[in-house]
Amino acid sequence: MYHCTRAPLARRSACCLLMGMLAWVAGCDRTPREADHAEVSGQVTIDKKPVPGGQISFVTTKGGFAAAANIDENGNYKINAPVGEVTITVNNTALQAQQPRVGKKGGAGGGPPPKELPHPKQAEVQAIKGHWVSLPSRYANADSSELKYTVTPGPQSHNVEMTSALPPPK
Repeated sequence: MYHCTRAPLARRSACCLLMGMLAWVAGCDRTPREADHAEVSGQVTIDKKPVPGGQISFVTTKGGFAAAANIDENGNYKINAPVGEVTITVNNTALQAQQPRVGKKGGAGGGPPPKELPHPKQAEVQAIKGHWVSLPSRYANADSSELKYTVTPGPQSHNVEMTSALPPPK
């Protein structure tokens, strides 16, 4: 008889505990629907020379957020980037069509256009200005770019320095 009176109490307690846990889990959605952003500006260089045009993207390493902006003819950029750790990509292949082809078939290099680039939700993307220069293709893709940065809240400056040399083996 002692066992029969405790069972309903135990069931009610377990049910209340389960309902409380479900309510807590439902209220703790860990996947944000939008990221906080901060203004980042700076200059993009390749071998210490300004990149004369193209596009720069900041892609979060977690959460799937991205932002893109144009690089001007002097290598300068200003972007409203997602806050947190990002991988930076730089791509100027859109300017390659404007360059006359010289030398061997296929031009001077820069690699094929990346298979997949982040698509910014910014509708105000302006036409890319400047002229094409050869950039290592690894910088055009978030999976292969070694350019990392942590965006913090508030305006900040970050120069993006690329090199033609291959990165050291990992």
